[in-house]
Amino acid sequence: MSESKELFQKGLRDGVAIGVSYIPAAMAISIAASKQNFPFGIWELMSALLYTTSGQAAILNLLSNGTTVIFIYILTFSIMTFRHVLFSLSLSQKLDSNVGIFSRMLFAPFNSDEIYSIVMQQPGKIKSSYLLGISIFPYLGQMLGISAGFLFTQSLPESLKSAMGITLYAVFLALVVPPMRKSMHVVAAVVLAGAISWILECIPAVKSGLPAGSPMIICTLLTCALGAIFMPVNSEDEKLEEEIEKNNI
Repeated sequence: MSESKELFQKGLRDGVAIGVSYIPAAMAISIAASKQNFPFGIWELMSALLYTTSGQAAILNLLSNGTTVIFIYILTFSIMTFRHVLFSLSLSQKLDSNVGIFSRMLFAPFNSDEIYSIVMQQPGKIKSSYLLGISIFPYLGQMLGISAGFLFTQSLPESLKSAMGITLYAVFLALVVPPMRKSMHVVAAVVLAGAISWILECIPAVKSGLPAGSPMIICTLLTCALGAIFMPVNSEDEKLEEEIEKNNI
């Protein structure tokens, strides 16, 4: 068996658990989208192109608030997913020199939090065959979850469908709670974001004078800026968080 085939199969195996873990979150997102009468085909297409649960949740939140300014959608999605740019910059230093620009561009949309974490733990340089293998099952899991969520919602009676509006909040909790368990910096950032969001809600000029979705952008930028200034992560903090994560595992 050639080295490329072995690396591809190893990537497939490493991606199975990630793909399975994506299904519940994708189902919750599609249930919330279905609850808002979002067309299945359009949401499936959007999910195929915007391969990020947090980004989809942010867009769905803007849709539920009636946001009509396209720039707000673009800016919100960019802020929510900017970390993937940093992931790609970091990962590029670990790629084999034979991984060309086309392979890098092809893999970039699939470089999620979980895939990045697994790939960076691999010994030595990473080749394109491994990147291709590890990308497949997570993407299939995401799309399967989206489809299953819509089918599940369609089979529910109307009384239960109305209760499904809470799934969007459940998705946000699912995105936030696991990192909070591993880092006090994340806990502080979440509390800070909640406080800023509450303050913005109490300012009439913000609610009436800005497009819907603007408070989310302001809250995100302020939280990031204040967190970077007052809660920088040093090497000792990183070692402690890595130790906590190992113990949890």
